[in-house]
Amino acid sequence: MNELRSLTGPLWFSYVEAVLTSLVVGFAENYFAAFSLQQGLTALESGLLISLPLIVAAVIQFFMQTKIKIIGLSHFVKRALFIQSLSLLGLCFLSLVKSEYAFYFLFFFYAIYWLGHFSIQPAWNRWISDIIPLEQGQNYFSLRTRLSQIGIILGLFGGGFLLHLNVWSVSVDYLFLILFLSCFLLKVIIIQLFNRHPEQNEPLHLNIHHFKKLFLQNVQFFKKYAIFNTSLFLSAPFVAGYLLSVRKVSYLDFMYIMAALFVGKVAMTYALSQFKKQFEPHQIMLWGGIVAAPLPVLWPYCRGIFDLCAVHFLSGLGWAAWEVGMSLNFFKKIDHTKKIEVVSLYNYIGVTTQVLGTVLGAILFNHFLKMSFDQLFIVAGIIRLIAVFGLRKPRLSAN
Repeated sequence: MNELRSLTGPLWFSYVEAVLTSLVVGFAENYFAAFSLQQGLTALESGLLISLPLIVAAVIQFFMQTKIKIIGLSHFVKRALFIQSLSLLGLCFLSLVKSEYAFYFLFFFYAIYWLGHFSIQPAWNRWISDIIPLEQGQNYFSLRTRLSQIGIILGLFGGGFLLHLNVWSVSVDYLFLILFLSCFLLKVIIIQLFNRHPEQNEPLHLNIHHFKKLFLQNVQFFKKYAIFNTSLFLSAPFVAGYLLSVRKVSYLDFMYIMAALFVGKVAMTYALSQFKKQFEPHQIMLWGGIVAAPLPVLWPYCRGIFDLCAVHFLSGLGWAAWEVGMSLNFFKKIDHTKKIEVVSLYNYIGVTTQVLGTVLGAILFNHFLKMSFDQLFIVAGIIRLIAVFGLRKPRLSAN
């Protein structure tokens, strides 16, 4: 009943925005690798395009945050959303045009998309913190998280069923056009919903002093986290390409496998919401990482769709625990005036190490593992398990 009152209360538009934003995640982002393959790229190239555009987006966003001092938070978020929506229009155009330079066009459009994403995240976190009263914050973010998870799963199913229409001889290119055009229209609606939020004219600005202080307070943790995150992306970006081009799963089966990950996340998030007070946040984070980190070693031994779904479901359980533990241990303790610096620092370290891990994974695949994804997943799973134990002792401080 309390949640129903929240959904129909004065912040209903913020909850609708959360659902629509997560629909785009499920409907578009989860099918980026599939679109890259449809453009004629290899599984390795599709994996590189999962990560490499992020570094360009992160660098541009860093300089924007340190230099821009005249645009208010609310205006900045809406402009970033507009830029992100333009990238979806670009993907619509690319779905109709085949090019030998597809890798570079996709790199450009994905980079613009992620530039919008990284620009929105810290600004929105600060903006919403000023809107939501402190005593309502936990309930608001808890409900928003559940709605977002539901939205991602619905988006995944929507995208999967749409692309599955290719079995009736409907052109996949036209199906991707519909998919990305739908996401563009959703982004337009999201911008209108943000217009309903109270304006926040405080300028978006990254305080370098707070940024450096936060990093130095947690330098040991971030060193270990950087190693761990690098190890994660030795194999993670290549999973979608592996499933679609090597295992030859259909779009419908791909949808089920991806959905299993988010179902696992929803299940664990709900379980932890009931019992998290019994566990220390650092322990939740660590055990989640220990469960999820080595799972890539199982990919080569999966014989059917059920096995593939089971591995991804377990992965979802683990990563949900990791994310909840990280949130409770770090983000929930932050003074609202430092949210931009905290979210930005976490993103920059995450993006840099993601790109590094992806490049190292590609090098391993091409030069040391006889271009075998099976071997890459086994090696990466072992390295990931070793790396996660490095996070046993470093503790986070966000004061």
